Amino acid sequence: MTRRKGTWQETYTGKFWAIDPRSQEVHLEDIAHGLSLICRYAGQCKHFYSVAQHCLNVYKDLKDLGYDETIQLIGLLHDASEIYISDLPKPFKIDIPEYKEAEIKIEKAIYEHFNLPFPKGKIHKIIKDSDNEVLYAEAQQLMNNVDNWAGKMQTREIKIDTSFRNMQEVEKEYLTTAKNLLAILDKH
Repeated sequence: MTRRKGTWQETYTGKFWAIDPRSQEVHLEDIAHGLSLICRYAGQCKHFYSVAQHCLNVYKDLKDLGYDETIQLIGLLHDASEIYISDLPKPFKIDIPEYKEAEIKIEKAIYEHFNLPFPKGKIHKIIKDSDNEVLYAEAQQLMNNVDNWAGKMQTREIKIDTSFRNMQEVEKEYLTTAKNLLAILDKH
């Protein structure tokens, strides 16, 4: 057996080496469970709002915009690496290139596991644009001190749900949504 880099961390269903990620160690159950328990904005919002809820809103936005199931699934999974390495607030993430390198390695393992292309070019822009629009809408509803920065950046009206929700309910919705998208893609 090849020696792995770093050490493993426990996940909901098993183990994962964040420094040396392998696609076969990615599990949808870990992603749904973990994202449903992580709060957006480093917890600095009006109430608990999970990363899973955010990802579901990105998925729904992409669906509403008419993108296919591949793009929708990439949108749903776009923050999945956070279950392994958490997230850093944007001002810090920008200045820590090592974090971005680790994040990309994990994302590649995740997308490979689900037989999805790594989002770059046009696909990356589609996902990032939706992610940002959801972010701006969320901020207006969830943050106390946005000084209207989000409203100035938002380019279109968007429907999102930022209500306080039961974490198990969100986990189940995330899991069901991902499985439905995977089943559709499996038929193609």
